[in-house]
Amino acid sequence: MKKYAILAGMALDASTSALAVLTAVWLKFSSGIFPGTSSLSASMVAAGCLFAVFYWAAIFSLSGCYTLHWDRSWTDELRLVFKPVTVGILLLLAISFAASPGMSPGRSILFIYFFIMLVLTIVSRSIARLFERRLSRLGRLTRVAVIVGTGRKAADLAAHLESSPALGYRISGFVSPSDPSRDSVVAEERIIGTVADLPLLLRRGEADELLVTIASNFHEDILSLLLPATSSNIRVKVVPDLFDIVAGHVHNTQILGEQLMEILPERLSFLQKLVKTAIDYALSLTVLAAGLPVWILLAAAIRLDSRGPVFYRQKRVGRGGRIFRIFKFRSMVADAEKHSGPVWAGRDDPRITRVGAFLRKTRLDEIPQFINVLRGEMSVVGPRPERPRFVEELRRVYPFYDKRLTVKPGITGWAQVKLEYDTSIEDVADKLKLDFYYIENMSLFLDLEILARTVFVVLTGRGAH
Repeated sequence: MKKYAILAGMALDASTSALAVLTAVWLKFSSGIFPGTSSLSASMVAAGCLFAVFYWAAIFSLSGCYTLHWDRSWTDELRLVFKPVTVGILLLLAISFAASPGMSPGRSILFIYFFIMLVLTIVSRSIARLFERRLSRLGRLTRVAVIVGTGRKAADLAAHLESSPALGYRISGFVSPSDPSRDSVVAEERIIGTVADLPLLLRRGEADELLVTIASNFHEDILSLLLPATSSNIRVKVVPDLFDIVAGHVHNTQILGEQLMEILPERLSFLQKLVKTAIDYALSLTVLAAGLPVWILLAAAIRLDSRGPVFYRQKRVGRGGRIFRIFKFRSMVADAEKHSGPVWAGRDDPRITRVGAFLRKTRLDEIPQFINVLRGEMSVVGPRPERPRFVEELRRVYPFYDKRLTVKPGITGWAQVKLEYDTSIEDVADKLKLDFYYIENMSLFLDLEILARTVFVVLTGRGAH
C-alpha cells in the first residue's frame, strides 16, 4: 500500500505540473492581462505539458520528495516544496538564457509559472498528506517500528503510538540496552533482543524506523545501532536528551505532539547534492574525453612494460555495503595476488612495475575510476572504497568503520590528499579519522579544496608512493 500511496502522490504532482503550464499559458496569452501577446498553438502547449511532467518528476525525485507525507509538519512540507520548485525554475531560467541570451517577452511566463507551480504543488501535497492519513486510520498504511529502550520513556512512547492509529505505527518489539542492570517496565515477551542483535533484526526487516529512548550517556549502545540503521536506510528518531551526541545532524519532527529528533544521514542539501552530482558527471566526462590521447599513451606504456591487460577490475565495497567492481590502470605485474591472495601493497613492493610506480606516484592509475563515477558507483570526492576482505578485517579492529559506508566512495578524498597509500591495517586508523571528518563536514567548499589538493599531489607526487 505504501508503494501505491507514493504513486498516487506522483500522479498528483504530474497533474499539478501540467495544470500549472495550462494556467500560466492562459494567464499570459489568453486572459487579457498581458496585451499584445499572441496565442500559442495547441501542439506547443501539449509539448510543454509533457516536458513539465517529466522534468518535475526528475526534480522532485532528486530532492527526495517521493516518500510518505503523513508525519511531516506543515513547515516541513512547505520546505520540501519551496526548495525544489525554486531550484527547478532557476534551472529553467538558466537553460532559457543559455539558449537565447537576449531577453524575450515570452520568458516572463516562467515567473508566472513559478508562483502557480508553487501554489498548486502545495495543494497537491496537502491532498496527498490527507489521503495518507486517511489510509493510516483505516489500517491500510502502516510502518513497523522498533523502540530502543525498555524503561518508562519507551513504554510511554509505545502507549502513545498504539493509542493513535492515525499515525500508522506498528510496534514490532523493544530492543534492550546492553546493560542488564537497567530498570525495565516493558513486558519480557515484547523484548526482541539487545542492541547487539540490531544488525540481524534490521536484515530480517523487523523495522522501518528506530525510535530511540535510551539515555544519551550510553554512547556505545547508540553507536552500535546508528551505524547499521544508517547503512540500511532506516529512519532513526531519538528523544531530545540524545541531542548532545547528534548536535548539528538532527532535524526536529513530531509524532502528533511527541517531540523527537530525526537523525539525517544526508549532510548536503538538495541543491548541494544536485551541484555535486553535476560536478561529478561534468568532471568525469571532461577528464576522460580531454585526456584521451594521454590515456592511450599510458595504455601503450603499460603493455610495453609488462605482460598483462591494461586495466584491471577489482571488487570494492560501496555505499551501504554494496559490492561493485572498480576500474584502474594496472600498476602491478599480472596475477600479482595469485599466490598470496588479497594483501596490502608495500612501500617498495616488488610487484609494482616501472610504469606502475609512475602511475601510483602521480595517482594516474585512478583515472579509469571516472567510469565508475559515470556508472553512479562512486563520486569524484569521498572516502576510498576498500576491498571486501579488508572491510571485514577493519570492522573487527575498528567498530565504527561502517560509518565510511554511509556516503558514496570517491576517487580522491580528504584522507588521500593528506596521507600516503595504506600499507597495513594499522595505517587505516589515521585515515579513518580524516574520513570521519569529511563525512561530518561535507560541503561543496571542502570538495573544491580536496580537488585543488589532488591536483597538487598529481603534479608533485607528494604523499604518494
